[in-house]
Amino acid sequence: MVAITNQQQNNQNGRSSRPNCSTSKIFIGLLILASALLWMSIMLAVRLTEDVVNQNNQFMQQHEEMVVEKTELVRSSSSSSLKQEPSSSHVVEQSPSVNNNANDDDLLANWITKQTRSNNNNNGNTDSPPSSSLSDLLSTPLNFTPGSLPLSQLSTLQHCHVDPQFYKNHLKGGIGQLSYSKKYNLAYILIPKSGSSTGRYMMKTEFDAVEPRGYKAVMEAMNADNIIAFVREPLSRFYSQYDEAYVRTAPWSNTQNPYYINPNNPQKTKKVHPFPFLYENLQSYQDYEDVFCPPSTRKNPNNRRECLFRPSQEDGTLAKRLDRFVQEYDGRDPYDVHLILQVPKLLSKNSDGTSVHITELYNTTNAENDWQLIAKKYIGQHAEFTKAGNGKKGGKVIEGRSYPRRFDKSLVSRETERRICLLALLDYCCLNFPLPSSCEEDVQGLSCTMDYDDERGAVRVQPGFFPDVARVNAF
Repeated sequence: MVAITNQQQNNQNGRSSRPNCSTSKIFIGLLILASALLWMSIMLAVRLTEDVVNQNNQFMQQHEEMVVEKTELVRSSSSSSLKQEPSSSHVVEQSPSVNNNANDDDLLANWITKQTRSNNNNNGNTDSPPSSSLSDLLSTPLNFTPGSLPLSQLSTLQHCHVDPQFYKNHLKGGIGQLSYSKKYNLAYILIPKSGSSTGRYMMKTEFDAVEPRGYKAVMEAMNADNIIAFVREPLSRFYSQYDEAYVRTAPWSNTQNPYYINPNNPQKTKKVHPFPFLYENLQSYQDYEDVFCPPSTRKNPNNRRECLFRPSQEDGTLAKRLDRFVQEYDGRDPYDVHLILQVPKLLSKNSDGTSVHITELYNTTNAENDWQLIAKKYIGQHAEFTKAGNGKKGGKVIEGRSYPRRFDKSLVSRETERRICLLALLDYCCLNFPLPSSCEEDVQGLSCTMDYDDERGAVRVQPGFFPDVARVNAF
């Protein structure tokens, strides 16, 4: 009886242990399956992450290339709201490296039609222009405001005509100095007071460029596939031109100065300065410095170092002399190379009034970013200004002279600034720069003109007015 009872108990225990064993096997199987699913999920997430990263990298690379390509199209056709001493105002445009004359012609035809229709409406004539051909549309020359053309600065320059007689003294020096990188097939035209010191330094240090000497070397540079230049807002540039020419041609300056007066032998002066009143009562640079940086305004009257970068403290003497110079200067005979206009430095050597082949035209107000773009285009997308470092950002004034104006610009009259706009009207018209606010009041006297050159079969853009000598008796 006991044996039977034990046997029954063992059978019951065996039956009760089977479900436990089966449950354990099921649990282990589920655990393995869950682990496998987890592993597959991790691998899938890793794969998806890699795909997303690759896609993002590809997108960023494409975006960066697109930005560079599009920004190469960005040039300095500034908006009409640009004011005096403007900041950069670029617009997206057709790439200047591609001469899309047909597109320019279409833009001009539509623009001329609108301008003509507007002029006719103002005159009470509601007739529409009879033809869309440029030669017919410009059968009568069209006057327009500087900066209003629907073209890039480079395209406007390519339509520019420079009167070889009126501007002959600006054309004497020919094209500006060149910096040429054979390694990158890149040439840069240096224009004085338009970022040339920075450009020269950047080309030399970052592009292994040299400045060619001799006809053969210059022609090799001019035949480069890529030729770039920088231009500057004309009023801002004129102030810088004047300051530079003032010091370089001063009677006390004996470095490459035909107007130098040797105090020991004043009779041997090579040339008489055309505007001697600029230096009345000034016998040395120190005398000049005492005008814009009076000893009474210095922390230490005997220390001149603080005068280098301090804003002018002059009493109006220098500003009045600038006023007189601007009124008497006719703009035809630049007695110093720094007074030459920008456009003549971009013309072909035969001086027929047309520009050389330029592929890219930039504005000095955006020089840092533009030099970055140039480096990315020719050196590579990941180009960095490694050589032009030393604590200075590439593209800014690296080797140039960045000093404050020596005259007090706030004392310069608006009449003088309007006269400066007239003197620089060639640059305003042919580089499509808008007039500064001080010159907008006299837009009729500061207009450009457009006509059609049947011989060349092209539109011509040039100043509508030429400067003349003002009434000297006013001073």
